[in-house]
Amino acid sequence: MRAKKLATYCCFLLLLCTACSTTKYVPDGDYLLNKVSLKCDNGDIKQSEAMTYLRQTPNPKLFDFIPFNLSLYSLSGPDTTLWINRFLRKIGDAPVIYDSVATMNTVTELKKFMVNKGFHNAEISAMASFNGKKAKVDYSITAHEPYRIRNYEYAVLEKNLAAIIEADSSNSLVRAGDRFDTDVLEKERKRISDLLRNNGYYAFDESYVGFVADSTVGPRQVDVALVVHPMQTIDANGNKVNKRHQRYVIKNVNYIAVDELSDLRGDSLRKTLTVEKGEDLDYYYKTKFMRESTLANNTYIEKGKPFSQQAVDQTYAKLTALNVFKYLNIIFTEDSLAADSTGNRNLTCDIIISRSRIQNFSVEIEGINNEGDFGIAGKFNYAHGNIFHGGEKFKFSIGGSNESIIGKRSIWNINTELGLEFPNFFFPFLKEDFIRDNPAQTEVYGNFNYQIRTDLSRLIFGVGMRYRWQTPQRINHQVDLIDFNYVYIPFISDEMVQSIQNSLIRYSYEDHLIMRTGYSINYSNGHLHPNGSAYSVRGAIEVGGNLLYGISAASNAATDSTGAYLVGGIPFAQYVKVDGDFSYNMRIDERNSLVFHAGLGVGVPYLNSTILPFEKRYYGGGANSVRGWSARSLGPGSYNAGTTIDYMKQSGDISLNLNIEFRTHLVWYLELAAFIDAGNIWTLADEGTAGGQFRFDTFYEQIALGYGIGLRLNFDYFVVRLDWGLKAFDPAQVPGQHWRFTNTWNIMKDTALHFAVGYPF
Repeated sequence: MRAKKLATYCCFLLLLCTACSTTKYVPDGDYLLNKVSLKCDNGDIKQSEAMTYLRQTPNPKLFDFIPFNLSLYSLSGPDTTLWINRFLRKIGDAPVIYDSVATMNTVTELKKFMVNKGFHNAEISAMASFNGKKAKVDYSITAHEPYRIRNYEYAVLEKNLAAIIEADSSNSLVRAGDRFDTDVLEKERKRISDLLRNNGYYAFDESYVGFVADSTVGPRQVDVALVVHPMQTIDANGNKVNKRHQRYVIKNVNYIAVDELSDLRGDSLRKTLTVEKGEDLDYYYKTKFMRESTLANNTYIEKGKPFSQQAVDQTYAKLTALNVFKYLNIIFTEDSLAADSTGNRNLTCDIIISRSRIQNFSVEIEGINNEGDFGIAGKFNYAHGNIFHGGEKFKFSIGGSNESIIGKRSIWNINTELGLEFPNFFFPFLKEDFIRDNPAQTEVYGNFNYQIRTDLSRLIFGVGMRYRWQTPQRINHQVDLIDFNYVYIPFISDEMVQSIQNSLIRYSYEDHLIMRTGYSINYSNGHLHPNGSAYSVRGAIEVGGNLLYGISAASNAATDSTGAYLVGGIPFAQYVKVDGDFSYNMRIDERNSLVFHAGLGVGVPYLNSTILPFEKRYYGGGANSVRGWSARSLGPGSYNAGTTIDYMKQSGDISLNLNIEFRTHLVWYLELAAFIDAGNIWTLADEGTAGGQFRFDTFYEQIALGYGIGLRLNFDYFVVRLDWGLKAFDPAQVPGQHWRFTNTWNIMKDTALHFAVGYPF
């Protein structure tokens, strides 16, 4: 009955938003623009790109078919003195009234678009149809044959410029046989400008690059020549005089550290500052808050080298990444002297910096709802962003939580973390040039966690060292050089010992060591398509125990009763673990997108271990998995834990997650989502969980299915979400009750509510 009531309320809310006529505020004689379609007979033309030239589009629709925002507006009454009517009109959207002039303007714009793409003979038509007070407009593009480039050549008179451009011709975006696309020509103009600015031509810009096109050479053929216009100056008589482009060389690089911007007073400022003369740069300061070596390692503008815009951008990026400057600006000043015998002129580079607040602390307090048990957590954080005057970051935190103030369980956690991050590769024997040319962050850390439960207490001590860096292509890498953890179990209840003594899981609840090395890589092309479809991919691998096993075998170390080597009388874990994730965000329009996600993980214990450490095992369900199940309540396989969650047994060596999510923008910062999830976890060995072991002939029958809706607050810089998941197919149920759409459906047992920060994938 409770489930039926809830479903009734949801249906009533949806009907309330859609029942009111969407043409309520459409004046007589006018029409609501209800739908617009665009078709092109040439697959080379991207519909998403052509749609941006539409001069009138319908009101946005929820899930691309429900006019939710328009319905909200239509719910308002005509009396705008009432706050409720003003509120509904503010959060809703007024109806878009069909405009025939906008339709004709769209035809004109689409014609220009096709010409720019090389289709000079394209035909554009628009057909408007009407049904009641609603209008539909269908645009059709017949592309015909495009103009193509027959010959492409460089017509650059200045030999120095011509030599640079021709040497880089393999990277040209324009080639013979290509469509005569003016958008591509514009990109080529920018590429040539960037190329020359990176080779010393400081005063060069895109306006000097042009193209000469001859379309009389044949049917639908064009000869294209790239030209570089000379600089122009005004002589004493006021006449324009052509002048060769000049190359600039960096004469000096100066760092000027000021406390406040008001301290900048031109050249007189330097006389009041202390100066350190260096081989690469001069460092002026009143208060020295950065080491000269750190500034040099993060500066790519080099004395005696030609000006390079790329070096300027790299310097900005590296200095900004240090996150220690309140103000940062790079200024170039031309030398007043004439060009030297080589034709080069000199530039002086001044890099102005001022320090920001580098120490901060925070206190966090949050409530916890873990499977109906309510608790509280608190944390104190301290950070110093420049502790050794080289951009090094020191971090310290200590916190604690009780996950069961109200509830049957009692779980206390006390944890502390300590970390020191260096803004470069920190490793013995590395040369300065290598450190400078391979930017990275090095982190050395330690942590401690103490967990107290009624049936178990566990201490985890950890130390490690890792490297992180990003390539120019924005591919992120992380290498965990070493991560060492000692897990100590000072107390375990007799009842828990009894429940796991005949299971492989018992090894996860004994003292053990984990020493691992790992590597992960991730990439997203979202920066290339900020308003379009994009994908992200992540991969990771880690191996544990190999070094300890090699040392133990070579030294004939002691073993336990199972033959596993011991270090200090404690067994160590040995395993390999591989994870991969892929997600694709298919943008439908500016308000709707469809997101696909697939994730697979496999962990294999070997030699010194028969089971993965509990800390490395997978679990099913939760806010980022199959959301019809609460965290750690799904699997493994078809295993049924009964009415309670069995944390000890509901973990596995294999994880599979497949998700589809439709996201749509509502009003304000609100987004709505509808999703379908599939997945599960499995064990590789028989761990006493009936149906939990992975088998190729049965695993597909044990894939759980869930579905649901979610409400999100998207503030751009972070997302808060609330997802309500329902079970569709539960492999843990007895045959005949797997599908949960029958009378056995129970809202308390077959749904889960998840609160989280960030998108699930």
